[in-house]
Amino acid sequence: MRLLCSLLLASSLFAHAMEFPSLNDAKRIRGELVSVDFILRKGEFRADDGSLVPFSMPPYAIMKYKGVEADLREVPLGTKMTFLMLPGSQLITTDDGQPADAAQLKKFREFTENRGVAGWIDKTEGNTVTVTFFSADPTAFQAAYGEVLALGKEGKLCVANDELRTWNPGVDGERCTITEVNKVPSEYFGSSGVQVTVKVSNMLEGFRRGRVVRVFLGGWKVQDQFYGESLMGYGFGRMLNQELVENVARDYPEQFPFRTDFSNEKLPWYQLKDDLKPPPFAEHTVFGQLLQVDGKNGTGQFLFELTGETANFRLIKHHTLKFLGADPQFAQLPTGQRYRFHVFQDEKGAFTRVSFISDDFSHASANAITARITAVHGDQIRVAWQLPLVKDYNGDMQRPQDIGACILCVSDATRVWKADQQVKLADLKEGDALLFNRTAELPGKPSVCTDLWIGEETHKLVTEKQRKPAVARK
Repeated sequence: MRLLCSLLLASSLFAHAMEFPSLNDAKRIRGELVSVDFILRKGEFRADDGSLVPFSMPPYAIMKYKGVEADLREVPLGTKMTFLMLPGSQLITTDDGQPADAAQLKKFREFTENRGVAGWIDKTEGNTVTVTFFSADPTAFQAAYGEVLALGKEGKLCVANDELRTWNPGVDGERCTITEVNKVPSEYFGSSGVQVTVKVSNMLEGFRRGRVVRVFLGGWKVQDQFYGESLMGYGFGRMLNQELVENVARDYPEQFPFRTDFSNEKLPWYQLKDDLKPPPFAEHTVFGQLLQVDGKNGTGQFLFELTGETANFRLIKHHTLKFLGADPQFAQLPTGQRYRFHVFQDEKGAFTRVSFISDDFSHASANAITARITAVHGDQIRVAWQLPLVKDYNGDMQRPQDIGACILCVSDATRVWKADQQVKLADLKEGDALLFNRTAELPGKPSVCTDLWIGEETHKLVTEKQRKPAVARK
C-alpha cells in the first residue's frame, strides 16, 4: 500500500512559491461570515458594503476567532470580523478584535494534534526532510510545541495536500527523528518561526520541496482524518461526493496538457473539437443566472454571478443538462435562477460554448449532500452540509461529520415543498434536510432561495416527477 501511494504521489511535482506573505500586503475587509467549506478550506463573507466576497485559504492560512487560532469549523456563521485578503481571493487570516480565549485555543490545539501539525518542505537531502511549520501565532506555537520540537524527539511525517488533507497516516507516513531545530523569520504571516530537519528511514515520493506535510509529534495518536476529510476512505464505503475525492487536476497537474480551473495557469485552455467529448477537467466552471434560452437554436444568455455581466452562449453538440436531478430539454430550463455552467472558448477566445448546465438541486443531489437546518432567523436559514450515512469499520451505519455550512436567504416569494404539497416557510424546523434552488448573487441583488424541498422522500419525488415528461416524450 505504501509503495502504491508513493508511486501516485511521484507524479505530483508542483511547488509553492515558498514565501509567506506580509500582513501589510493584505487588504482588510470588514464583513460577516456566511458560507464555509470545512474540507476544501473556502467560503464566502458578506462585506459591510453588501457585496458577497468568496475566498479560499492557502495551506499556511489560519483563521482567528476569539483572539486565537481557529479552524473553519470553529467559527460560527454570522460572525463579524475583519478578513485579510490577498490577490486571487486568498484569505490568510481574520481578526475579530477579541481578547485571547483559552478555551478556544485549547480546542484548536486538540484539533491540530488529532491531525498533525502542518508545514511545508523546504528541502530534502539524503534521508532528511526540512520542514517549516505553519502558525498564525509564533509565540503561542512555541509555547505549545517547543518541548516536543527538540533534538532527538520522534514523530511521524505524513504527506498532505494543499487543503491539509492526509491520505492514511497510519500507513502513508514515515517515523522520523528530529536532527536539527532552527529559528526562521516569523514576521511574515503563516510562519511559526520554527524549522526542523528530520531523519526518515524511507523517502516517500511525496517528500518533495514545496509539498505540504503533517507531523504527528511525540505522544500524539497517529490517526486518519474523519470520513470525507481524509483523501482515503479505508474501512468505509466509496465516497459519493466527487468534490471530496482526490482532485487529480490540482494534485497532479502535469497529467494535463492544458489549463484547468485548478492548475497550469501558464498553459492554454483546451480547444473543443465538435466531434469529441471534452476530457475531464478541461472545462472552465462559472455560475450565473439564466436569462433566456432558444431551444431551437441551442443558444441562450446568462448573467455572471457577482459581476452581473451578460454572457451569450451556444450549447455544444455533446452537452448535458440537469434540472431537479433529471435531464430536461433545453427549452424547459426555468430562467431567473442560478446554474452552474461548464464553458469553453470559441474561435475568438471568448467563453461562449457550453457543455453542461446544472441547477443547485441537481448538483447537491449528484454529490450526495443535503443541507440540514440548524437555525431559522427571520429571512435567514442556517444550514449545515451533511453526507449520507456510511458503513464504518464495524459494519455499522454512521453519519459522517458535517462538511460545511451556509446561510440561505428566503423571501415571501420562496416556495417550500414537502412530499407533493406546498407548505409555509413557518413550517420549516431545525433538523429538516433540504435541497434548494436560488437566484444568483448579482450586484445589489443578493441571492435568495426560489424553492426549498424538505426531506429525502420529497427530493426523490420531485426528481421522479421531473423525469416522467421526458420518458413520455421518448
